[in-house]
Amino acid sequence: MKSWLSQVLRCPRCGSALELASQLARCSACGPYPILGGVPVLVADPSGYCATFHDAILATLAEQGLADREAVAVVDAFAEGRTESPQAFGDDWTSHEASGGVAPVPVKGAATRALKSLLDVARDDGPARWLERRMHPVKLALEVGCGAGERSELIAQHAQRLLVGDLSLRAVFQARARAAREEADVEGVVMNAEALPVRSGALDLLVAEHVVDLLDEPFEFFTRARKALGKKGELLVTTPEPSLGFGEDDAVEQLAVRAKFRVKERRDGLPWLRINSSRFVECYLVQALALVP
Repeated sequence: MKSWLSQVLRCPRCGSALELASQLARCSACGPYPILGGVPVLVADPSGYCATFHDAILATLAEQGLADREAVAVVDAFAEGRTESPQAFGDDWTSHEASGGVAPVPVKGAATRALKSLLDVARDDGPARWLERRMHPVKLALEVGCGAGERSELIAQHAQRLLVGDLSLRAVFQARARAAREEADVEGVVMNAEALPVRSGALDLLVAEHVVDLLDEPFEFFTRARKALGKKGELLVTTPEPSLGFGEDDAVEQLAVRAKFRVKERRDGLPWLRINSSRFVECYLVQALALVP
């Protein structure tokens, strides 16, 4: 871990500064949080996290060659006495998204021409291209819900320092490795989007791609995001479900405005095509918002 992390990261519960060591991050008010493979786990209930994802954490550390005796002991110590039902990380990415490789070619047939046209539009004017056009040089960026790191490399090209965050430890390792190919100083953190563990005013750029509609408390995310951004900071949000299930396509925008964001740019109907296989293509029409405090 880099020394600048201690200047940026904060306790997700009370917002206090953290003392970072090799295996633990400690808040003087709320207690310790585990650091696993150099990644701080800054969630409100670290013991519950380690108990729920115990096997997934150990498997991920083993994949990274980091499952030494000390790391296993830290996970076991935090999970001790908890009875949560075990879960796997909810990583939702295709093999080519994870590897950065080329997507499969859809089978040829009656839909070939229409599908090719959609794919061309998605490439030239989809949410990924919108994010690319919004990029500009910044000192510190945070990517919330980094997933497999598809966008992490792009953000790293424009940020001096990049923090990739996700609830999945595996995703954080994946995204950090991909972004590290660029010249940015890249670190990772396990976190919950509704409780961003960063210092007030620390961020120049916050990116939340296809995340807000998955949250239980999206308003909390916007509230924390506004606090985390500097005066000239910017929040870039994309979502395939701007109604949040409420039937109104401006629900996400309304929450952002309630949290005292100003809408700098709004785009809608941006095509996002996920090619899962040669016979399975998902199509979403995405809304994109550029928000400033």
